[in-house]
Amino acid sequence: MQKFVTDALVLKTKVTGESDLIVFLLTEKKGIVRAFAKGARSMKSKLHAATSLFSYASYGLYEKNDVYHVSDADLKESFFDLRTDLSRLSLGQYFCEVILKTVTEETDESTFYQLMLRSVYYLNQGKKDLLLLKSVFELRLAVIAGYAPPVHACAVCGTFLTDKMYFDCESGELFCADCGDAHALPEIPSAVVSAMRHIVYASFDQLFAFTLSGQSLEILNRLTQIYLQNCMQMKFSVLDYFWTSYR
Repeated sequence: MQKFVTDALVLKTKVTGESDLIVFLLTEKKGIVRAFAKGARSMKSKLHAATSLFSYASYGLYEKNDVYHVSDADLKESFFDLRTDLSRLSLGQYFCEVILKTVTEETDESTFYQLMLRSVYYLNQGKKDLLLLKSVFELRLAVIAGYAPPVHACAVCGTFLTDKMYFDCESGELFCADCGDAHALPEIPSAVVSAMRHIVYASFDQLFAFTLSGQSLEILNRLTQIYLQNCMQMKFSVLDYFWTSYR
């Protein structure tokens, strides 16, 4: 019975027994880890605070009979503030749901881990527009998952930028003003194209370091949501709660 310690974020909890939990942890080196937390539902448990949704902690884990168990946990951040607003809470749950359906168990998934932690950090901070956070998460996750859209230039003629361009949410291809008309795609302003390029190519340190607002942000948000759904071939029910609370 070998114990190891890892930092992780709680993505989901499942009640089992009278006071126990199964926690789904996003780790940097082992992807998703499902672990049994005995007595964690009790307010008196030393594991209680660190086994709530969105808790970020250092977990002591050991494996017994092919099941991981939480032996101890040192809470680093509860991300409590995002729970105080329904829009932020539902968006955070959406992030968790997408990660759970994307990241595999027992694999090194450090880029997903970085994206999720940074997204939850800004979500908890409450200083950035929720639609911007949502768009960054969706498009960068698609990139990490192997679906990076070729938005560097027009897919037909190679033109870098025109006043209006077109994006195909099925193929991920970008078209200039001259080439896009033939594809019957909705047009997007150049500001949205620049934002998409930033999300796809920026380093993690600069990923959230841009601004977009108004109609341009709404267009970006619509494109990234549809594109991610097309890439993953699934929809996420928790988004209904987000849109209801956000509007």
